[in-house]
Amino acid sequence: MNIFTTTLSSASTITINGQDGVMALSVQASPSGGSFSFQGNLPFQGMTPNPLTLAQGQTVTLNAYSPASPIAGVTIEWVSGNVDIIIGF
Repeated sequence: MNIFTTTLSSASTITINGQDGVMALSVQASPSGGSFSFQGNLPFQGMTPNPLTLAQGQTVTLNAYSPASPIAGVTIEWVSGNVDIIIGF
């Protein structure tokens, strides 16, 4: 597995699509005050997805179980502080 790492520290957005081939994703808001919004793109049981705001040490971790079905439809948007992102391919 190859790994990409970055820290968002200003207004930026990362969108992950199927063609990116992402197999693992972890996002953490800095415990000292970072925050980010995390949103999927798939409606479920008639509900439209809404962004969730995570802050101060909260994390999201996703894993794909097959290269045929990589992680897709995820948008990560910086809100404040530092937001650490680890992506595995």
